[in-house]
Amino acid sequence: MKKFVALVWSLSLLAASSAPSAASDASEVAAVVKKWVGDFNKGNLKAFVAGCAPNAAVVDGFPPYAWTDCASWINDYVANNKAIQATGGTLTIGKPLFFDASGGRAYATYPATFSDVQKGKPVVYKGNWAITLQKISGAWIITGSGSAWTID
Repeated sequence: MKKFVALVWSLSLLAASSAPSAASDASEVAAVVKKWVGDFNKGNLKAFVAGCAPNAAVVDGFPPYAWTDCASWINDYVANNKAIQATGGTLTIGKPLFFDASGGRAYATYPATFSDVQKGKPVVYKGNWAITLQKISGAWIITGSGSAWTID
């Protein structure tokens, strides 16, 4: 019985010691995502791109639809805005619909709304946004971003 009690006690300590890490990962990732969205909304595209790993994969709803780095994505975003006469929209996200972190990697999905003015008319896209991150040298960095949109 003593061995069983010791085992239960050891397992509960292990569970308790991993819980703060998971909570810490969730809050750290949330802060990184919030800053990344904020940088985008402020038009600070240099800081936005700096939040990405050099080979971050991106999928988004404008041509060419897939990129292998954030800098190319943002360059095409700016070019697409010119082509469709868009003002450069605003992204808002809700609370995570899903979050998981393990081994220095994280995945989260959010409800998202992207509002813009195109050719003088307001346009609102609603959908979901998935983001992946990796903890490198103690800091979380974006490794992937994908969105699925519908027009309101």
